[in-house]
Amino acid sequence: MEYYDIKKNWKKKIKPHLTNKALNRILVKDFRQYMRLRNWDFEFKEGMFPFEFESCDWYLDKKGRPPEYWKCVKHGACHFLVRYNLKLAMLVDPSRKWRVLTSDLHSTVWDGDSTIFEFNYYAFGIPADEAFERAAFGSMIIQKAA
Repeated sequence: MEYYDIKKNWKKKIKPHLTNKALNRILVKDFRQYMRLRNWDFEFKEGMFPFEFESCDWYLDKKGRPPEYWKCVKHGACHFLVRYNLKLAMLVDPSRKWRVLTSDLHSTVWDGDSTIFEFNYYAFGIPADEAFERAAFGSMIIQKAA
């Protein structure tokens, strides 16, 4: 299992889609739900990114300048970011059959073969095999894109 190379493809393939209206509607709707469930008294609006609300210190021991893709990361929000990641993966590489793979432990986007598309575990340095295993743990639910 491997991750879609977010660092390599950020500028040319991923970043241009971040202004996509449909993509942003998904992010705003789902991340607002995440914030409501945590009783956070903030308004998540279009143009904002999950990292602006990071409450975990996973990034503090990372050396160097933070990569720009970290703005799409929020520790503990994988279930609320997975539809955003699915839509983004479909925009970035429509030739693959991307789908959501989810369990109680983790949610990720998988191409049905050997590639995972997600920002969280990629940024945290968790191996793609582990991301896949956590998402596939227990009762596997696979949702194909509409």
